[in-house]
Amino acid sequence: MKRLIASLIIVMLMLTGCSNGKPVQSDKGDISNGSNNGFVFKYNDVEITVNTDAAPVIEALGEPNDYFEAESCAFQGKDKTYYYSGFELSTYPKDDNTYISTIYFQDDSVSTPEGICIGSSAEEVIKAYGEEYKGGEGSYTYTLGDTSLIIVTENDTVISVTYQALVDGLN
Repeated sequence: MKRLIASLIIVMLMLTGCSNGKPVQSDKGDISNGSNNGFVFKYNDVEITVNTDAAPVIEALGEPNDYFEAESCAFQGKDKTYYYSGFELSTYPKDDNTYISTIYFQDDSVSTPEGICIGSSAEEVIKAYGEEYKGGEGSYTYTLGDTSLIIVTENDTVISVTYQALVDGLN
């Protein structure tokens, strides 16, 4: 059941890229590609931030376990997904570059720098990120700069963690 819910969330996030989004604003002003003012995920000493150039990150991470690409419905070019141990990293093409769009946790072998992983409690999420979130029951969306951190719980246990880029055309 957890995998089904997590899969549905990923599909919803990918489909939002196919919608006609409006320009995204945050409390820090206009969102622009290449900024580095959002949440950061760290894996094997590689810092990964969405809306940044994907090439150096993918090179630093090394060979993925698997790879998938498809024509982007939001931009000209291909959306690409790289599968690593414990997480997947998706990219989007824009202005002759490739940027990181999402980081999705696949299991509990990875965690946020604040210690949240699949299996953490809802209480731990609020302790780590605070009460300033959007969402409904079981859904916690925190926004920092040009990044959303989306955490989904079931029975007060984290079942999904996703870093999502906030960029016109994807949201």
